[in-house]
Amino acid sequence: MSTTKPYRNYQYETERFLLRQVEEADAPALLKCYADPAAVARMNEDNCMRGFLCETEEALRAYIRIWQSEDYARPAVIDKATGEPVGTLEIFGGEIGVLRVDLRADYETPETLRELYTLAMEWFPKDFPMGAMVTKASVKAPHRRAVLKELRFSGPESFRGYEDYYRMAVRQLGLAYCGLACCLCSENSDCAGCQNGDAPCFKDCENFPCVRERVLAGCWECPDFPCGKGMHRDNLRARAFVQFAREYGPDRLMECLERNRWAGVVYHHPGKLTGDYDLPTEQEIFQLLLHGPMGGG
Repeated sequence: MSTTKPYRNYQYETERFLLRQVEEADAPALLKCYADPAAVARMNEDNCMRGFLCETEEALRAYIRIWQSEDYARPAVIDKATGEPVGTLEIFGGEIGVLRVDLRADYETPETLRELYTLAMEWFPKDFPMGAMVTKASVKAPHRRAVLKELRFSGPESFRGYEDYYRMAVRQLGLAYCGLACCLCSENSDCAGCQNGDAPCFKDCENFPCVRERVLAGCWECPDFPCGKGMHRDNLRARAFVQFAREYGPDRLMECLERNRWAGVVYHHPGKLTGDYDLPTEQEIFQLLLHGPMGGG
């Protein structure tokens, strides 16, 4: 992905799709999406002046001209196999970034949605800086709800007075004080994360009150680490994560965890609290963090 002006000169690519700024020349193909009431019913029209249903190419061209003039990104989704635009996305940054997904009816499949949502999760928070990302999925879009739940978005919830929003906030949950990744924990559905609340899932944790009393960001700032308290007594992964944060910084640890997540590294296997980072040595955990599952950059 390369970008000069992030809301205009950008290009993204997945296995099946190419994304670039929508153009007026896309109108004839996109009419198959925006002239279809069933497809429009799944679109997010919240806070828009009127609905997205367009019965003519000229009406759609007028919309595209608006999209090109506004201060947000509106990429067309191009099927690489046919070269045809099959929908658009919309994204902008800020405290909360809103992702809109408009797709032709025959592309409203779990496979397509998973591919596009995953791209959005990987690139958009970095290229259009935001504190969290939300996207709407109403009861009229069951495939979207299922895929968002699979990708561990929270929701549905209310957003600015509108219903049916799902939220991705990996960075908001962040790291636990002990070094473990609240952002990836399979137990976090009802937990705001160690740094954001009282972490009810760790009521008996020794590290939580210790860090709070010392007014530290986490165990990685503690001069007494490794102390053998709490999670550091018998959890090599927690000790390795803290040591990694001490050497490279907690932001680098989060970047590595996020990159590895999309590369297929599993933090917790289904029904377990162990995963791919539970390796025999700290050195092996460091290598997985730094170089990913294939040992590449």
